[in-house]
Amino acid sequence: MELEEFRQEFINEDIRIPAVTTHRYPEEVFIDYCTDVFQDVFSFANEMVHSYFCFKDGNRAYKSMRLDASCFDRTTSTIYLLIADYNDGELKNITNSTIEYLCKQLLSFFENALKGFFDKGEMSDPAVQLAREIKRSANEIQIVHLFVISTDKLSKSVKTLKLDNFKYGNFEYRVILDVLDIEKIFRSRMPSFKKEPLVINCNDFGIEGIPCIKADIQTDQYKSYLAIVPGQFLAEIYHKYGMALLESNVRSFLKFNGKINKGIRETILHEKSRFFTYNNGVSITAKDVNVEMTSKGTLITGFTDLQIINGGQTTAALAFTQRKNNRDENENLSGIFVQMKLTVLNGDDPELICNIAKYANSQNKVNNADLNSSHPFYVRMENISRKMYTPVVSGEVNQTLWFFERIRGQYEQPLMQMATKKQRDEYKLLRPKKNKFTLTELSKYMNAADMYPHYVSWGGEVSSTFFHERMKELWNKDSRCFDELFYKELIGKKIFFSFIEGNISNQSWYQEKRAYRPQLIAYTFSKIVYEAKKIKKVIDYKAMWDSQSVPECYSKDVATVAKKVFDAIYDDKRSTANIETYCKKEECWSVIQKIEYTLSKDVQDVMVAQVDADIERANIQQDHQLDGLLNDELAVFEKGHDYWKSLLDRGLLQKAIDEEDEIALKIAIDYCDQISLELSKEQFVKICEVVTKLKESGIE
Repeated sequence: MELEEFRQEFINEDIRIPAVTTHRYPEEVFIDYCTDVFQDVFSFANEMVHSYFCFKDGNRAYKSMRLDASCFDRTTSTIYLLIADYNDGELKNITNSTIEYLCKQLLSFFENALKGFFDKGEMSDPAVQLAREIKRSANEIQIVHLFVISTDKLSKSVKTLKLDNFKYGNFEYRVILDVLDIEKIFRSRMPSFKKEPLVINCNDFGIEGIPCIKADIQTDQYKSYLAIVPGQFLAEIYHKYGMALLESNVRSFLKFNGKINKGIRETILHEKSRFFTYNNGVSITAKDVNVEMTSKGTLITGFTDLQIINGGQTTAALAFTQRKNNRDENENLSGIFVQMKLTVLNGDDPELICNIAKYANSQNKVNNADLNSSHPFYVRMENISRKMYTPVVSGEVNQTLWFFERIRGQYEQPLMQMATKKQRDEYKLLRPKKNKFTLTELSKYMNAADMYPHYVSWGGEVSSTFFHERMKELWNKDSRCFDELFYKELIGKKIFFSFIEGNISNQSWYQEKRAYRPQLIAYTFSKIVYEAKKIKKVIDYKAMWDSQSVPECYSKDVATVAKKVFDAIYDDKRSTANIETYCKKEECWSVIQKIEYTLSKDVQDVMVAQVDADIERANIQQDHQLDGLLNDELAVFEKGHDYWKSLLDRGLLQKAIDEEDEIALKIAIDYCDQISLELSKEQFVKICEVVTKLKESGIE
């Protein structure tokens, strides 16, 4: 696919259609898409908040400015400011003058915030909240990271994107710029796309290298080193690369915790000589390292794709303390050293990284957050999504698939390899883009449905980590509960979540503010679940799967509940002035639970009694007891073609199966190859019997 053809499809299918279905401006959809790319593909900012503000009539006191989205990350002392250059017309080149103008608009917002332009603004406005945070935290902020996103193409004449530091009064802030143009978006969707490696050279940070000892471990999976790292080095690489250094589990933990460990900081300030012995150190992985033999011994002089898997709190505390050095000479990192365990991986092994994070020693209990898309739960959901067709519903001709994108790019990459538009159209007809959902989105549906809207409000990483921990507990007790009914109900939850999304976006009271949309959706969803629970009923997600829609009677209840949620989070009497922060608190959910509301009779009538739902699930669990090896027909699919073919060949070779057994195994093979799309209960039982028979014969 060529760039211009991709751009046309991207604007139409990824931006315009979702904008229409969710009643949003195309620019808002474009911002959401790009912030996901920044986070998932380029490891930049986390969870941008829509905070549109535009001031065109600049004057001597305050300059003209514009801001579209933002984020204040205290753990890296960074303000992220984003502006969208959305053009759905002919493709244009982005020139230096365009970049300079857009950056000036963002920096003017930052400057005007410091000057007090927003001091009397409405505190419920996200832009006003951010501006006040900027002014209050002027001595804490170290980096202003600007993002320009565009549907146009960066001109080849733009040679450098480096900006001068921004000075205001006695403060000086480092300014970083990243531009995401349509060409970068295009490349990020290509099957051959790989992130640029993160290369750290010790010389760039004022040290010759890091003294180390190579562990003599006999394995071809990795190399291990033990080292002593200057605290100054850790702080400086953290300042430069920020969250890109942190493995996603650590990143989500630090974001959720939101505070620098006081014990670590006290040791830095008052017991420097004991820091090394008090602190558990850091566990780091890298894809490669430069090791040199010198007169000073063996030194690590550089890292490729360094990731901190344990020790994120230590690193953040060091960076935080170093940051304050300019204001307090007592707070410096001289004499601070940290022990480091370095694992240099000899290949991509997500499970190994996951287990290092899980078992490595850590002062804070981030070691349990081993979020990993390779967990069998996600693999199972992916497998079901590839073969479970939607029911035929009124007005539709074709059955389609919902598409669970377990790993980023699974949906797009096959499209990018198709030579003709006809092939792409056929692919999308079976797998409509609106039916795609990611691991992060899955967690939001589940957490909202399970009445944890405050965790959804934290954003994708924290929401995913929280769901993952809950899921693991259930999986370890009995993985069979995550069956095809669970999947159908999951899709029902997605359908309901999207229904609420569109309903809220269309309300006049929302159109006036256009803020905190994710929080409103999650709290509205959870509040309706809560009210149903009070009357011992549950939402019939299975019926939503069957009809691929939400009963129209929900419209009024959703709108009414959403308005009550809106009023609650905007209430001037709320305990926390910052609405985004307030929504992350369990206290906010407690307040919304107490709001009086009774579901309409029409909605109650389409719900299911809790006792009936429990009976249906119990009956299904009984069906799962057929065999200890194969829990459900999905397990037949998960075993795969090669497994069943091998079992058939060995059974025939050793004359351990009869003709009926042979037929059963061939049915299993056809099922894996999707020649047959369903297994009858009788066929499944027979396959289980053959497996048991071969197991007893010592073949399986």
